[in-house]
Amino acid sequence: MKHRILLFIAIGCLIGGCSRSGRTCFAVIADTHINLNVPGAGEELLTVIRDINTQDSIDFVILAGDITEFGSDREIREARRILDSLQKPWYILSGNHDSKWSESGCNTFVEIFDYEQFSFVHNNMVFIGTNSGPNMRMAPALVPRESIVWLDSLLQTIPKKMPVIFINHYPLTEDMSNYRQVIELLKTRNIQMTICGHYHTNEAFTAGGIPSFKCRSALSKGYEGPGYNLVTIEKGKVTFRERIALPDRISSYTQPPWHSFTFSKRRFFLTDSLKHSGTEPIDPQLEIIWSIQDDSDIGSAAMADSASKTVVFANTRGVIKAVTLDDGTPLWSTSTNGKIYSTPHIAGQRIYIGSTDRNVYCLDLHNGNIIWKYTTGKSIVASPAVMAGVVYIGGSDNTFRALDADNGQLLWEYTGINGFMESKPYVDPYQVVTGSWGNELYSFHPLTGKLQWIWENRHRGRMYSPAATWPVKAGGKIFITTPERKCYAIDARTGKTVWEAEGGRESIGLSDDKQQVYVKTMFDSLYAFHTVPGKALSKWRVAGGFGYEIGPSPVTSQDGLVFVPSAKGVLYAYDKDNGSARWHIRLSDGLINYAQPVGNSKLIVSTLDGQVYLIGYKNDVLQ
Repeated sequence: MKHRILLFIAIGCLIGGCSRSGRTCFAVIADTHINLNVPGAGEELLTVIRDINTQDSIDFVILAGDITEFGSDREIREARRILDSLQKPWYILSGNHDSKWSESGCNTFVEIFDYEQFSFVHNNMVFIGTNSGPNMRMAPALVPRESIVWLDSLLQTIPKKMPVIFINHYPLTEDMSNYRQVIELLKTRNIQMTICGHYHTNEAFTAGGIPSFKCRSALSKGYEGPGYNLVTIEKGKVTFRERIALPDRISSYTQPPWHSFTFSKRRFFLTDSLKHSGTEPIDPQLEIIWSIQDDSDIGSAAMADSASKTVVFANTRGVIKAVTLDDGTPLWSTSTNGKIYSTPHIAGQRIYIGSTDRNVYCLDLHNGNIIWKYTTGKSIVASPAVMAGVVYIGGSDNTFRALDADNGQLLWEYTGINGFMESKPYVDPYQVVTGSWGNELYSFHPLTGKLQWIWENRHRGRMYSPAATWPVKAGGKIFITTPERKCYAIDARTGKTVWEAEGGRESIGLSDDKQQVYVKTMFDSLYAFHTVPGKALSKWRVAGGFGYEIGPSPVTSQDGLVFVPSAKGVLYAYDKDNGSARWHIRLSDGLINYAQPVGNSKLIVSTLDGQVYLIGYKNDVLQ
């Protein structure tokens, strides 16, 4: 991972007496949302840049995320082309639009801009910016684990009296899963204010007692024209002014201050309500047998192989790791050259996984040695499924492939995928089913790759795409959920919709006996639908207790229990027969990726903020 770190050199200048003191003025540009599907994309950002270039008083520019609309490679490259016309020093952060729907798995942002977080000193003040995702997975914002480690290390080098200004796309509120942890770190130094975008508005608020500021979008929608914020700091007094940038330049103008405040000489201290909670007390029915805290995010499931007693997971540094199932002892690690959001598939003595370095990998389960790799045209953020010696996997290059599991040779490919692919396909001897961010679900013949059907959501637009859901099959039907908050049953043979039901988003699962399909909704509900009938018929529906919920992680089952991961780090268990709550456990500040049943009343669980657990539970159902 690359970072922009100018802090060491700058502090050296301060000690040597070469810094200047006095007035600081910088511009904050937020939420430019460059969308190449819209005519004139980037024109309003160009208008803003031309205005900034005319103002000698501006020292530097900060871009506070959501630079693009969809995080596509073309949009990011276009953003860079436009920003190269900026004649001031500038520092950039990604936002959720740049990272959640990134076809490159967030790699292109790093390649084009050369860093994901920054720090620099200006006029004896430290400016620090971090990315916040959510990276690839629908969830609340989360400063990645590797960025937390970086921030902790960086803050220890800063003199305690030096004012600190923190920039992020999201506010340090409950919008961000680990905001308490970030505030804890910032309060070890002289934090004076935080700045963010995301909400497309100018607003002053406090975050853990820290003066904080949301900044308007650069776009004209809802405003008198394209614009940005001018922030001046002089003798500790901070003033925010909105600048309206108009195409003719002469008509551009600066609004009166919308907020002013003065740096405080007092230090901020943590309150009990802000202290990082970690895990909650363990339910007597549960036992954490072992846990691992990785130094990076984990954006996919950890998968266990019971035969070899091995657990395999991969992190967003692109490292694949194996530990023992019994006690989590490290066995080996193998690095790729890109981030990994692909869930590993273990088949026999081999592991199959994709990387954003554009390769599909086959590794030896026992030592991590690379047996073969297959290079594709773009990043791989989708997960593989393996059946009868064939690896099935989608890519970001509009292609779905079948590879020989022994040697990696291409068996067939379909190059007409609309959009990129991120889910794990459903496979059986009759069909391979997978979705894309182009609003389509595809069924292929597993041996020949012949296209059997395409299901398209009648509601147009990417936000209706069956792209993140892992399809399941039962009763002659494929079941999916879509972000429009619906569940669909699709005839497996024809691709025609059998029924649709309200609820859902991107999380779905199947009971062990395939008689029930489980659907988690956005609004605190869990459904169990019968899989056989030709209409939507629920066996039960319960209030889940998880509140507003957007996590896409699949639902799993074992021992008569249904396991539901949440976006807020809590794993829930419900009774298969009636949906009654059995237990829950808080494991993380971030999304739970998956809970894999491994037998003997145990689960392997991974979380987005880099944790892996082996959990045991009492199986009252069988007692």
